[in-house]
Amino acid sequence: MRVIGIGSPFGDDAAGLEAARILARNPPPGCEVLAADRPGAGLLELLDTSKPVILIDAVRSGAAPGTLHELSFDDLDRCGSRFVSSHELGVGASIQLARKLGCAPAPGWVLGIEIPPETVRIPCPLSRTVRRAVKQAVLRLPHWVDELGPQWKPACTSDKDTDKEASDGGNREDERR
Repeated sequence: MRVIGIGSPFGDDAAGLEAARILARNPPPGCEVLAADRPGAGLLELLDTSKPVILIDAVRSGAAPGTLHELSFDDLDRCGSRFVSSHELGVGASIQLARKLGCAPAPGWVLGIEIPPETVRIPCPLSRTVRRAVKQAVLRLPHWVDELGPQWKPACTSDKDTDKEASDGGNREDERR
């Protein structure tokens, strides 16, 4: 599974980046964790994978700051939540475009972290409320990965690992030396 934290270094919009930074220290088993600073159209490339994807990003929907939103890519198409975009193409538009181009993963979800409506244009730390929500999201994510279905667990193994195992009969002794 691929987990992508999205954001910018500007205040609470960095929520997804901070979640990815924390998760990268100890990723859920079988998960690849990436941080994407204002990916814009570059998100299309990150979505082009056979692995299921979870995006973590700031959201403004009018809910209380710190609220966690869990949405499938299909739900995102239907909901009124506006995912914050600080650069070029937003998350929702990127997912729609990736689907039209045939490069979006079939299973995909967004973990949105509600941020306040004000916009910060200078690098600064997360607010206390959003920092707490990021911690909740980080704690929630491994459980969410498990809940999303064991049918996707085999996709968490990278192709590189599978090719290596096939070529050496599964013997990893050389790698341990």
